[in-house]
Amino acid sequence: MEVILEVKNLSKKFGGFEALKGVNLSVKKGTIHALIGPNGAGKTTLLNIINGLESPTEGEIFFEGKKINHLSVEKRAQLGLGRTFQLLEIFGDLTVLENIKVALFAKSSWGLLKSFFLGKSFNPFERELEKEAFSLLQIVGLSHKALELAKNLPAGEQKLLEICRALALKPKLLLLDEPAAGLNTRETKELGLILTQIKKNLDVTILIVEHDMELVMRISDVITVLNFGEVLSEGTPLQIQKDSKVIKAYLGEEL
Repeated sequence: MEVILEVKNLSKKFGGFEALKGVNLSVKKGTIHALIGPNGAGKTTLLNIINGLESPTEGEIFFEGKKINHLSVEKRAQLGLGRTFQLLEIFGDLTVLENIKVALFAKSSWGLLKSFFLGKSFNPFERELEKEAFSLLQIVGLSHKALELAKNLPAGEQKLLEICRALALKPKLLLLDEPAAGLNTRETKELGLILTQIKKNLDVTILIVEHDMELVMRISDVITVLNFGEVLSEGTPLQIQKDSKVIKAYLGEEL
């Protein structure tokens, strides 16, 4: 299976603290790959380095075989690296539909200024954009909320909206940081089903940082366990469940 993301010997120091220590990671195309570990293990730092928010102290990052260390966040997004964050970053005073249309505008070659000057001649393109936005909202189960203000959505639906907005940028690899945080059991189950559908129907590879072990075990193809900035273990959910080091340190005897 083709590797879409490869991290080689990655280290990150903050002053005297070494957040990541020689991390190696390969994410295969068409998979859901989970990163787990306790707070402070380096999971979010690793995501930040992959999408360009932070620079590594040492090591290399390859996306589809191309070294991307020197590229900005925007350039990496153009290549197909999408990202959501622990803290929601939706536009609360826009409707659900408008949130997606803004992202589609950003990805298109038209842009807001061009659409303004084109006036009525822009309408066919805008209708096509709206159609695409509705299609994306259907994937995450939010099409019936299209005209509601984003800030009025429950927390679980706001998470889905942020994922949908990331999908509007047409990523090849989607980085998700704690998407189930704050969700109830029902919402978490729905999230898992949606992420599986995204992988299957949109051909999007997913690298997910998540603390909800039930969700991780249910949807992941591969799991990498970080421990104090180092890779402790890696394997399928079944292999991770049976790894004595992981059971002792993270998952608990019940898993």
